[in-house]
Amino acid sequence: MQPCLQAVHISKVFPGVKALTDISIDFYPGEVHALMGENGAGKSTLIKILSGVYTPSEGEVLFNGEKLEFKGPRDALDHGISVIHQELSIAKDLTVAENIFLGEEKVNGIFLDNRSMIERTNELLKYMKMDEIIHANDLARDLTAAQQQMVEIARVINKNAKVVIMDEPTSSLSDHEINALFEQIRVLRSKNVAIVYISHRLKEIFEICDRATVLRDGCFVRTDKISEISEHDLVASMVGREIQDYFIHTEHTRGEEMLRVEGLTRKGEFENVSFTAYRGEILGISGLVGAGRTETMETIFGARIPDSGQVFVSGQAVHFSSPKDAIAKKIGMVTEDRRTTGLMLRAMVKDNSVLPSLIYHMKKLGFADDKWIDEVSNEYKDKLRVKTPSVETIIANLSGGNQQKVVLAKWLIAESQILILDEPTRGIDVNAKSEFYALMNNFVDQGGTIIMVSSELPEVLGVSDRIIVMCEGHVTGELSREEATETKIMQLASTVTKRGE
Repeated sequence: MQPCLQAVHISKVFPGVKALTDISIDFYPGEVHALMGENGAGKSTLIKILSGVYTPSEGEVLFNGEKLEFKGPRDALDHGISVIHQELSIAKDLTVAENIFLGEEKVNGIFLDNRSMIERTNELLKYMKMDEIIHANDLARDLTAAQQQMVEIARVINKNAKVVIMDEPTSSLSDHEINALFEQIRVLRSKNVAIVYISHRLKEIFEICDRATVLRDGCFVRTDKISEISEHDLVASMVGREIQDYFIHTEHTRGEEMLRVEGLTRKGEFENVSFTAYRGEILGISGLVGAGRTETMETIFGARIPDSGQVFVSGQAVHFSSPKDAIAKKIGMVTEDRRTTGLMLRAMVKDNSVLPSLIYHMKKLGFADDKWIDEVSNEYKDKLRVKTPSVETIIANLSGGNQQKVVLAKWLIAESQILILDEPTRGIDVNAKSEFYALMNNFVDQGGTIIMVSSELPEVLGVSDRIIVMCEGHVTGELSREEATETKIMQLASTVTKRGE
């Protein structure tokens, strides 16, 4: 079988940085090909070259043996190369049908042929076995993230794509939604579509992919059939060294109560949530997507106002009307979506690092203390080993793992004693995860308290001292580290029986 898409001796140089060096990979029709590597390994640069966003400095892209010279992403689309990005490109104020035909609308004379587009959309949804869940006239903003992703796939099918690049497609999906996505991937594979699949979740790679290519520091490392490589070897190839354990956990000494939640309720989101977190521990919060975990944490942090219930910090009742009130009580929150709510992407590393603390370090007449900003941001850049040319680098140019370190740094600089971490390692590579777990343990060893929300069961089991499980807005159980298993967590996460009943 001949490859349909080939990267041949591809190199890419940006000012001062060589992002890719002599990369050659073949992608075959009817195959799911994993593209793997740490953040900064060159995956994003390569797929941007394959999809016409970047032009290679050296080398060439071949499609069915023919050299392609893209002038832009439109050229790649015209050749049947589509990308489904991690941040979906859905127009939320348009209907499903309008999204599927966006930019390629059918017309009847000078008018849009809405009837034809709706009929074709219904055919696509029926073909995908999604017609009972998604409808052509549904407004995109009313769909779940998983359903919006299915609309993106329907758009790809409608364009008769020959190559589909999927960048972290499951980062915000539940297990059930992931299974639905995999069914669509299998449909595409059966139609001889080549799929380039990027994910940091090794379990998915071994479930859905046929081959895997590893990049490291912009260089090709290896390509293997999934059936012929172990998870251990794959990880070792990605990081360039042996990793004995993904999850770093140290024995912590639990101290006094730091945070207590009693009967916290917000109608339609969660009800009667109660738990206690102590000094010197990592409290894991587990549950399926839609369990109300994020909403609960945001309410504790003051980003949402509860209908009833009480929060206590160090034994004292508090009433937070905004995150500013929580920050004043030394509570920090690493939000689920760092790019939207955790960072100012167009600002420098140092500005992001000091944001919550800036009000306490102002000179007379309201000017910022630039000397303090430079000193403290450089101090934590070194402490957390943030890989950046300088603290004046725009943070959008950092890898996901290093961005997450800066988010953590801003709360450490603010001297937070309680950290709420919502999906803290989503979208970062294995090595960055390992470093982040070490930082978490160090914070707790210094007397801090961590409440960690995670949808990854191995992560919850690997780093938590205790685990609270939620289902459909209720706390359904609490497990010690010793008694917790994936089976017990899933049982509690799948039942709405309230704790104590």
